[in-house]
Amino acid sequence: MYMLNQYKKHPALLTGMFAVLICLLFACSKNNDVSGPPLITKVSLLDSAHQDSAFTKALPGTMILITGQNLGGVTSISFNGMNAYVNPTYNTNTHIILTIPGNAPTEGTDPKVPNQIRVVTNHGEAVYSFVLDIPPPSIAAISNENALPGDSLIIYGSSLLLINKITLPGGREITSFTADKGGTRIAFLMPDLGTDTGRITIQAKFGTVMSDGPLNDHASGDVISNLTEYGKPGEPSVYNWSWGAIVSTDPTLFPGTRGGYVQHIFGGLGAGDYEWWTSNRSGNFNDVSMFTPAAATEAASNYALKFEINTKSPWTEGVNILRFNDKYCFRYLPWLTAADKTFDTKNKWQTVTIKLSDFRLTADGQEGTGANAVTLGDLLKPDGKVAFTYHLMAEATGIAMYNAAYDNFRIIKIK
Repeated sequence: MYMLNQYKKHPALLTGMFAVLICLLFACSKNNDVSGPPLITKVSLLDSAHQDSAFTKALPGTMILITGQNLGGVTSISFNGMNAYVNPTYNTNTHIILTIPGNAPTEGTDPKVPNQIRVVTNHGEAVYSFVLDIPPPSIAAISNENALPGDSLIIYGSSLLLINKITLPGGREITSFTADKGGTRIAFLMPDLGTDTGRITIQAKFGTVMSDGPLNDHASGDVISNLTEYGKPGEPSVYNWSWGAIVSTDPTLFPGTRGGYVQHIFGGLGAGDYEWWTSNRSGNFNDVSMFTPAAATEAASNYALKFEINTKSPWTEGVNILRFNDKYCFRYLPWLTAADKTFDTKNKWQTVTIKLSDFRLTADGQEGTGANAVTLGDLLKPDGKVAFTYHLMAEATGIAMYNAAYDNFRIIKIK
């Protein structure tokens, strides 16, 4: 029982013991007599539950069991021309255990791959038809979910390869786009979506993926504020603004937005300047009715706060404390993990996504460092209203200059 519990706690230990068991079985039955050229009869997963099943495809990086005849004396094994490491201990006349190279070529990176396993021994070679799949596509981020018509839109992710169709809100299909060879980016020009709002869908040969939030979502019921005052041009008003930063509608300062936005411009702050209520260093909104009290039990991880940010000057110091209900906070410091510790959108709008479960309580006197939010009820008022604010402050170092704009604060269901 003790050993079983240890395996449950440490699955890698179980995997290691299984490999040792296979090795012992191989050693007990090893027969190096060669009666002909090598022959592969099947490929299966290194899992006792699947060893009776033959597979004709797998993902790179998968550990497999090759079964056949006269397989001893392997000198090399390749997958689509990429050599794999072969441990002689796991090579008998009837079996080979090995891991498919994680960087083996696939149809996604080379349409002309032979889709073959080639086993070369000291007495001949065998070829077996075997497809190296690629994982289904995934979307990690979208450069600007509220891009204007004609703006460049970039989708970041993985396995964005062999794409059949890209569909935008209103059923619009993107027929002209560029993609990098590694499948990590797709770029195209945003068409005019009018008033349509919806998620982008990418259909590829190896799967379909949908974005975690809708495009063109700046005036729906998801929006806390789009900073456009009633009667102002650009978009339907979802204002809900109280006080703090400079509300502007000047498209020349921060081009690429509709209607209003808020600008924060200040500098010359010393270390430990927490007076967020001065020098337009905060955003304070009226409470917004977005949820019913029944939503309190929903998982916070199923939702995210999204907004657009545009930096006119590089952001290199200070923190923006995003707050729900004056209780749960997120320490927004994108410069801290950026290259050269400098966050700069270069005067372009960029979408930010923060899971609500990443908002934390106060611990040891510092906001946003305690326990994570678990349910929506942790973040909402008892009646389901959203109380949202944010405060820009200097901490260990001062802030020489901060010049950035924010727009389209919204809460999106991402799961």
